[in-house]
Amino acid sequence: MKRRIGFIGVGNMGKGICHNVILAGHEVSVFDVDRERSERFSGQAHICSTLEDVCAGSDILFLSLPNSGIVEKVMDTVFSLGVKGKLVIDLSTSDPVSTRKLYGRMKALGGDFVDSPLIAGPQDAWDKTLTAVVAGDKEVVDSYEDLFLSYCKSYDYVGGSGNGHLVKLAQNWAGLLQAVLYAQLYPVMSHYGLEAETLYDVLNTEFFDNWFFRFYSKKYVNRTYDLDFSLDLGLKDLMYMKKLCDEIGVPGFMLDGAIDLCRITLKGKQDGHEVKDMSSIADTMYKLTEN
Repeated sequence: MKRRIGFIGVGNMGKGICHNVILAGHEVSVFDVDRERSERFSGQAHICSTLEDVCAGSDILFLSLPNSGIVEKVMDTVFSLGVKGKLVIDLSTSDPVSTRKLYGRMKALGGDFVDSPLIAGPQDAWDKTLTAVVAGDKEVVDSYEDLFLSYCKSYDYVGGSGNGHLVKLAQNWAGLLQAVLYAQLYPVMSHYGLEAETLYDVLNTEFFDNWFFRFYSKKYVNRTYDLDFSLDLGLKDLMYMKKLCDEIGVPGFMLDGAIDLCRITLKGKQDGHEVKDMSSIADTMYKLTEN
């Protein structure tokens, strides 16, 4: 079924999803605050200059935005333009509490809202090899199965509104805390004479082996911190988890230490425009242990 679809945000992840939705034959409109990003789809989609433009030409809106604050501001505009009969799919990594409020507002106005964060990276999004989780009203999700499968190899329905973002935060929390764990482990052990490479070889067994261990350990052992996942985004995700803990009066414990290390590392930026990789927290630890 050919649908009228709008994309708000076509950055690292959004561009791949948009690419595959276009390939599926849908009528697509694109808006991004960075006009150059939208222009990538010139000749393939309608390039919009405003939010109002993309909303007017779409029955389904995909959001792929940096954080919940921006999602909320965009949705305020969307609500003001009328959402009856429309569907919004939030691909962003967002605050689940905020997501549930947006869902409630959308339903009250006669629309539908689904949270469907993506479990993979930009290349996976472009190649249509990623997986996704989808949350919201099941009958709504089921009715758009073909659309979801137009940009991901598979997806899991995880329940009511906000659960998709809860799953994504749980995965990010577990993964990022491993990144923090090993960022401290290698420098401290190195300080006491155990070489990082030797430690990696010892730990690299079935008991510790997983993607996060391998990915971050190689960076920490080689002390190379090329940009793959920005520290700013990592801190944002950890702060979402901190907010969830705070709202139910539960201490952050390990989470608090991880946030502190991220903040200290960000303070060490060479200039305001520098973008640090999440792995650069190990560089901070190496410098601290070598003082």
